[in-house]
Amino acid sequence: MFKISQAPSPPTFSEPTSYQPIAESFDNPHSPSIARPSRSRSILSQFGSLRSSQPSKQSRYGRLRDEEEESRKDGAQKRLPDVEEHGDDESIDFDVTGFEGPIAWRIASPRTRADSEGTDDWEHGGLAAEYNRLESRRMPRKLGGGMESVLDAPFLGRSDVEEITQHRGSSAPNPHVRENAQKVAEKKGQILAVSEEPVIDISSFGGAEYESRNALNAFAQGSNGEANKSYYFPPDLDMPSWRPASMHWSYISVLVFIAIALAGLQEFLCQVSMQRAKEDPPSGLLTFKRPVELSLLDYFLYKYAPIIVLVSYGVLWQAVDYDIKRLEPYYQLSKRTGATAAESLNVDYLTFWSWLAPLKALRFRHWAVAYSSVGTLLAGGLVPILQSASVKLYPEMEDRRLDEDKFVRINPAWSRPLSVALVMVAICGVLLLFQLRRKSGLLSNPKGIAGIAAMATRSHILHDFRGLDTASHQAIHKQLKKRRYILHKSSLWQGEYIRQASRTDTIAPKKPENPHPLTLTLKAGVPYIIFMFLFLVAIPVLMFVPNANIVTKTLPFLLTAIATCIKFFWNTIDCNVRMIEPFYVLSRRHAPARTLTLDYTGTMPGWLAIKALFNGHFLVALVALGAILTEVLTVCVSSFNVDGKKFFVVDFVDGDDKTEGDHASSDETFISFWVSFGLAFITLLYLISVASLVYACRRHPFLPRQPGTIASVLAFIHQSKMLLAFVNTERMDSRQMTKHIEKLGKTYALGWFRGRDGEDHCGVDEEEILSEYKHGVDWTKGRLLGGHIGTWDHY
Repeated sequence: MFKISQAPSPPTFSEPTSYQPIAESFDNPHSPSIARPSRSRSILSQFGSLRSSQPSKQSRYGRLRDEEEESRKDGAQKRLPDVEEHGDDESIDFDVTGFEGPIAWRIASPRTRADSEGTDDWEHGGLAAEYNRLESRRMPRKLGGGMESVLDAPFLGRSDVEEITQHRGSSAPNPHVRENAQKVAEKKGQILAVSEEPVIDISSFGGAEYESRNALNAFAQGSNGEANKSYYFPPDLDMPSWRPASMHWSYISVLVFIAIALAGLQEFLCQVSMQRAKEDPPSGLLTFKRPVELSLLDYFLYKYAPIIVLVSYGVLWQAVDYDIKRLEPYYQLSKRTGATAAESLNVDYLTFWSWLAPLKALRFRHWAVAYSSVGTLLAGGLVPILQSASVKLYPEMEDRRLDEDKFVRINPAWSRPLSVALVMVAICGVLLLFQLRRKSGLLSNPKGIAGIAAMATRSHILHDFRGLDTASHQAIHKQLKKRRYILHKSSLWQGEYIRQASRTDTIAPKKPENPHPLTLTLKAGVPYIIFMFLFLVAIPVLMFVPNANIVTKTLPFLLTAIATCIKFFWNTIDCNVRMIEPFYVLSRRHAPARTLTLDYTGTMPGWLAIKALFNGHFLVALVALGAILTEVLTVCVSSFNVDGKKFFVVDFVDGDDKTEGDHASSDETFISFWVSFGLAFITLLYLISVASLVYACRRHPFLPRQPGTIASVLAFIHQSKMLLAFVNTERMDSRQMTKHIEKLGKTYALGWFRGRDGEDHCGVDEEEILSEYKHGVDWTKGRLLGGHIGTWDHY
C-alpha cells in the first residue's frame, strides 16, 4: 500500500489572502515563487498536496470557496473558514521540509483534538483507500498486498502519536519510542509504521520547486517503506508452531532417556567387571578360551552391539541437529520484535563446520543450536571412540595362551569418561527441551525456494535486496544490517529500523567469496581424498606388517577416531550437496516446477538416498549412501586391534577353526575378522570414488554465491516475475504448493532474466530467461540495449 509521507508541501494561496507576508519573510533568491494552484493537475499531484497537511494534525487550512473567489474580484477579503487567523505579532512555526528538510510543522494555535483526529483520519483514510482501489484494478495480483493493512503513524490521532514522535531523531533506537509504538500497535491490533526523521543540514532554507517535485516518487517511497521507517506488530495470539518430528518433545525426551539409560548401564557393567576381576579365581563379563566357544548372540552382544547402538544413537541426534540448524532463523524471526539480519536472514549453520558450529551459535546466543551441536558432537563423535577403548580383553596379548581363559572386562579409565559424556548428552537434551518451547511461527515445512518466496510476497521486504543479485554475503549483510526483520502471520516483514547497530548486529558472516562451500572445492577435496587413501593403505599395514600393530595396542581408539573424522567431513559434504542440488538443476535450464519445492536438507539420512534415487538425482543418492557407509566403517574399524597375520590360514576340525597363526588367542574369529576387514576396505574405496565424482561434477561454480541463507535466496528472486504466482500462498504446505505451481505449466531456470522493473537481473525465474549464468561474466555489461544507442558512453 502506498502510504502518505510525513514531508508536507507548503500551502499556496492567491495573493489577496492574509498569509501573504509569510512568503515575504523567506526572502531567498533560491526559493520558489508561489504560484496559484492549478486545477488541471494530475490526481497524483493532488494526492501529494493533500498529504502535506498531515504531520502536525493541529491546524488545517480550509479550501477557498467559489463565493470567496468572486468576492476577491471586488477587492474584499474574507476570512478563511475553519481557520483562526493570527496577528502579525504571532509567530508561526513553519515547516521547511519542502525546502529539503524534515522538520515537522506546527501552527501556534492548535485546533481541538476532535476536529484534528476526525478530519485527518477521514481524509487520509479515504485517500489511501482510493489509491488502493485504483491500484487493485491495474494489478489484481500484486506483491506487497499485506501493506494495505499497515497503519501509518500519521493516520493516528495526536494522543497516540505524540509520544511516539517526540523522541525521534536520536542516534539510536529509543526504548521509550519502541515501547510506546508497540503499545499503539497492540491497542489498534494492526501493524504500525513509524518514520524515523533523518539528521540533516538545514543551513540552507532554499528549496526546490514544489510544483516540479514528482508526486510519483513520493508515493513510491511510501509504498516501498522508507529506509528509515520502523514497523511494529501486534502480538499474534494464534501463532503457529509447526516443527518436524525430530524436534518434538517426545522425540527429544526419548533421546534423553536413552542417554541416561546407556550411562547407567555402562557404569553398572564397569562395577560388575571390577568386582569379578577381584574374585578368586578372577573372571570378567565374559570368559572363554577361544571365541568360537561363545554363542552367536553372546559374541554379537560383546563385539558389535555396543558400537552399533552408540553409532545409531548418534544418527538420531544428527536428525535433530539438521532440523534445528535449518529452522533456527525462523525461530529468531518469530520473536516478538523479530531479529537482525545477522541473527536470522544471514545465518547458515548447515554448510558450516560441524565442530565449530557451537562457537558460532554461542556468539549469536542461539542456544538451541549450541545445545544440539554439542549433543551431536558428543553422541556421534566422542561416545563411539570412548566405547571402543573401554572394552578390553585380558590378559594382555603377549601373555595369552591358546588353552587359557580369556576375560572381557571394562576399563574404568575409559568407562567413566564415557558415562560422563552420555550424561552431558542427556543434559543437552534437557536444555534443548526448554529452548524448543518457543513457537516457530511456521504453518508447515518451508521447503525450497518456493517456501521462502511465498513468505516474501505480502510485505515490501524484497525492496531491501535491490542491487544484490550477484552480491557477496558481506555486501548483503552490509545492506541489511540497519533493520530488524520479523516473521508475522507466516510472512516475512521489515521490522524496526536500527540507526546505530549494536556489536552483535554488525557481525558480518565470515563466508568465502567462492560461490561453493569450502568442502566442495578442490582446496578441501584433494586433501580429503588423499587422507582416505592413506587410511586405506594404513589399515592392512597395521594389521599385517610385523610389529606395526603396536600402534593399535597403545592407542586402541585410534582407528575409530580416524573413521569418526572421515564421517564428520563426509556429513559436511552431504549437507552441501543436498543444499545446492535444486540450484544445480535450475542452472541446467527448463527445470520442472517441483524443483522450487525441492529440499533435501531436512530429510532423514536413511530415507534421503531412496528419495533422491526416485527423483533421478543420482549423485545425491550416492553421497547419501556414503553417509550410511561411514557409520559402517566406524563399526568395522573398532575391532582392528589384533594381529592380522594369524588369520591367513584356517583349518576346520570338528566345527571349530584352528589356524597355524593361533588367531584363537584373540577375540576375533576368522569370519568376523575378514568380514570387518572387507567391509572397511570396500567402504573406503566407495567413499574415494564417490568423492572424486562429486568434485568432478560439482566443483565448477554455477552460482553467484552460496545459497545457504534466507537472504541469499531472497536476493536471487527479488525481481522475479514468478513471484506473482506465490501471492496468497504463504499458508500452503509443500504438497499444496507443488500442485499449485505445477498447474501453471511453467519451467524455471537460474540465470539472467528481465525483471519486473524492466532491468536485467541474475537469479531464479520462469522460462524463458535471457541467458544462463556463467561465473565471472556480467551479462548486463556485455549487452547493448536500444536506449543506450546515441548516449555519451556508446558512440
